[in-house]
Amino acid sequence: MPPRPSRSGQAYLETLLVLLALLLVLFGFLQVALSRGDAEIVHHAAARAARAKAVGFNDWMAVKAARVAAIPSSGRLLAEETGYDPDEDGARADFELARIPDYLAAETAARARYVLDYEEWERGWPRVRTEGSVFGGGVLHAEVRFEAPLRMPLAGWFFPWAARGDDGLRRLAVERAAPAGEHSALYLR
Repeated sequence: MPPRPSRSGQAYLETLLVLLALLLVLFGFLQVALSRGDAEIVHHAAARAARAKAVGFNDWMAVKAARVAAIPSSGRLLAEETGYDPDEDGARADFELARIPDYLAAETAARARYVLDYEEWERGWPRVRTEGSVFGGGVLHAEVRFEAPLRMPLAGWFFPWAARGDDGLRRLAVERAAPAGEHSALYLR
């Protein structure tokens, strides 16, 4: 009786192809979840900017409020100027929390950048506009746009419309707006 040909190599190959397809789908779902998280964070940043303007803060304070609210999507902390590496020392959250009040109190962009800076902060912009109301006051609309990087391998397949940024990464433009009642006149009489 002649020996039967071995088919174990075919089973390995089929298993490998199925695993690659499953990993591709998993990476796609993870990138969609990360993108939805970025969209929620950008919406929160818009709401914080609108709230800052609603209680009477100037545009610079609204920008700072939006940036602080967007810290979870802002990438790596740039802390080289301070000589302290929070990732190395294991106290990143404490370092950031201690510097946020100083950042919000900074009067100029240069001072604020020295206190606290993230690699993705320059890839977004908050804008606040006011619409009048027939009842006096008005409605503030804060808009925040952020270019979120696609982090998962082969994410470009799931987001083919994502543009390539100047750093070579594919980026997904996320823009959200939030309204707030303009009632600073109640506080600033």
